[in-house]
Amino acid sequence: MTLHTETLIIGGGLSGLYLAQQLERAGRGYLLVEARARFGGRIISPSIEHSAEHFDLGPAWFWPGQSRIAKLLDELDIPYFDQAARGKLVFEDPSGQVRRDLDMATMEGAHRIEGGLARLIDALVSRLPKDKLKLSSPVQQIKMGEDEIHVTIDGAVENISAKQVIICAPPRLAAHNLKFSPPLPEPTIQQMRACPTWMAAHAKFIAVYDKPFWREMDLSGDAISHKGPMMEMHDASPQSETVNKGHGAIFGFLGLPAQARKGQDAIIIEACKQQLINLFGEGAASPIEVFYKDWSADPYTATKDDANGPQSHPHYHGISINEGDWQNRLFFSSTETAPQFGGFLEGALEAVDNVMRRF
Repeated sequence: MTLHTETLIIGGGLSGLYLAQQLERAGRGYLLVEARARFGGRIISPSIEHSAEHFDLGPAWFWPGQSRIAKLLDELDIPYFDQAARGKLVFEDPSGQVRRDLDMATMEGAHRIEGGLARLIDALVSRLPKDKLKLSSPVQQIKMGEDEIHVTIDGAVENISAKQVIICAPPRLAAHNLKFSPPLPEPTIQQMRACPTWMAAHAKFIAVYDKPFWREMDLSGDAISHKGPMMEMHDASPQSETVNKGHGAIFGFLGLPAQARKGQDAIIIEACKQQLINLFGEGAASPIEVFYKDWSADPYTATKDDANGPQSHPHYHGISINEGDWQNRLFFSSTETAPQFGGFLEGALEAVDNVMRRF
């Protein structure tokens, strides 16, 4: 059995879902396939039991001047708030000595979505026709036919044919996982393989508490550590610091390299919990829930080439196909292909706008 569509979208993260929204509004035919059993891609926001509050294990912030994401949230009636910034920053030196008197707010001015970024994904999905969205559908092969592109879904009974295909997954991941027939032009493959996947080398830990107790200590929840295992920490509470109710949370980025984290989840979690006690005192000793996500171990995010991420924010650019059969038939749309806001949530939307102008 073969399903026919005008446009096939590969990837159900923010870029893929936003693209589907734009095609739906334009009255264009499309089908979106997602390899995972959930939508959202690198946006994942687990919740604690009996609570509507979610905690972001992937991206967490957007910034002033990023107009697309702000406009989309307004359209979907999703509130956002400023990252907590009031209070002192905690600093830990390499020997483990701690000071709690620094007037620094490392992410002041950033915005966060009330309740977690999963709200954005859920809102987009709820507004799209269910018969145009397919989960658990990893693409195996993309083959050019005479009039249509034929796509094979791993383990599926039906295949898909489309006039054009838009890959809304990281380019390096697509180069690693997808088979193209005929092969893509070599310059395009080189661009894809050289493009670092945003967040693919990172791991993130979150501890959830009954309340944001550190605020009572005149602490912002920010911390910098030169000892580890977490090197950078922030308040991850699901509501504004002006709200005096609800749970509190602190998240941190791991400083250990991906290879050192491999198979060490339980040890890392305990070390992170102990580190929070050292930094924030005994109030941190009893989290009601902890979450840990190692993105380098996620096969739908990272390849072996992503184990060592870039030391600074990459300069991203579009992936081009300027020759051969795939020209004007195959497009790329992920945050890694956004020249202005690559690596940000805004970049996932920017990439869609760029693609929509091309077909």
